[in-house]
Amino acid sequence: MLLRVLGMNRRKLITPDEAMALIPLGARIVASPGCGTPETLLQALGRCADQIAQPTLYSGLQLGAYPFLDAVEARSLRYVTWHVYGAARPSHDAGHTQYVPARASSIPLLLEEWEINVALVRVSEPDADGWCNLGPTASYPAAAVVQADVILAELDPMLPRTFGDTRIHADSIRAFVESEQPTCTYTTIDVDAVAAEIAVHVLDLLPDDPTLQLGIGAVPDAIGLAVTDAGLHVGRIVGMATDLMIDMLDQGVLRSRRNGKEPAIMVTELMGTQRLLAASDQNDAIGVYGSNIGHNPRYLSNFDRLVSINSAIEVDLTGQVNAETARNRQISGVGGSADFAEAAHGSAGGMSIVALPSATRDQAYSRIVSGLGNGAVATLARFTPDAIVTEYGVAWLRGRTLPERRDALLAIAHPAFRDALSDQGSGQG
Repeated sequence: MLLRVLGMNRRKLITPDEAMALIPLGARIVASPGCGTPETLLQALGRCADQIAQPTLYSGLQLGAYPFLDAVEARSLRYVTWHVYGAARPSHDAGHTQYVPARASSIPLLLEEWEINVALVRVSEPDADGWCNLGPTASYPAAAVVQADVILAELDPMLPRTFGDTRIHADSIRAFVESEQPTCTYTTIDVDAVAAEIAVHVLDLLPDDPTLQLGIGAVPDAIGLAVTDAGLHVGRIVGMATDLMIDMLDQGVLRSRRNGKEPAIMVTELMGTQRLLAASDQNDAIGVYGSNIGHNPRYLSNFDRLVSINSAIEVDLTGQVNAETARNRQISGVGGSADFAEAAHGSAGGMSIVALPSATRDQAYSRIVSGLGNGAVATLARFTPDAIVTEYGVAWLRGRTLPERRDALLAIAHPAFRDALSDQGSGQG
């Protein structure tokens, strides 16, 4: 079957290890992220890295098993990421994986500065005209396949053909391998009572007919569910798509057709289950775009009433937001949060919201803190968010003095920590 659909390119279908032999010595390699993770090629890279003479692999958030980390630990492969996730976390803790703080919109330019010359991607089978599709991811892969001298593609017959910046012709691809692993998928954490209560408070902040950007996790999912259950009308979704956005389309909360030239769901990544991927196949209500569009604040700010909603690890009493580290451990990355907050700032009627539980699940730690410390970093500066939301309410920060911010944030902190926080933050402002 694959030989037939490849047509004149059938000579390009080789084994994963043969594909690794096409990578030049000392190569600078980039791999597609998320549901587009090329796991078969990455597994082969891990096996063959010592034959490529100190290659470097760059990537964002990978799904799957990170099958190349043994080679990273053995120092036959250098791994650099701007989103520490999953199995990469202990690798980073051990000093093997290297982290680059970088906002999502900057990644295509960084790939140029790093002189990337090999791209590993997961693609659909070619159509009758030879066009493959990157499916669920375009963020930096759309730029990578233009820049790379060598493109190695993992063929996945289950990958959706999406609209946007996702087409790549088979002639541009040096070689194909058959995928030995199913498409990577992502399932979010179940929405609990705390997340649901946070969503109720966020709903009160939303303008009519907003453009929404929702981050990843239980709290953003709870907000999407609340918007759907309330029957609110949403003009457009930007950023990232999850399964719940198919519900928003199906229930008429989100426009099912294009509004102007952009689709109703206009994202850089599809991060969900097979339900989301199947619904996105040849669906012109959903578009997957490169970061030059989908993470570009100047482009996104053209949408009125853009509301950026992201979660965080902790927020201090001045409004600084840490979304990257927990107790001196790197567990995430900057992602698109800075880009979307900036876009919301420039949008007419827009706003930036950070929504998070007031305490950790075991209630051992407050997530409203007196100041960022113990390895914590300011992912968003204190002037960035307009509002902080927990299950205890909304702290409106825009235009407020430091003492006013402190009081507003204390009011939405978990009651078990308020007195201690008040004492610790008494000198601020």
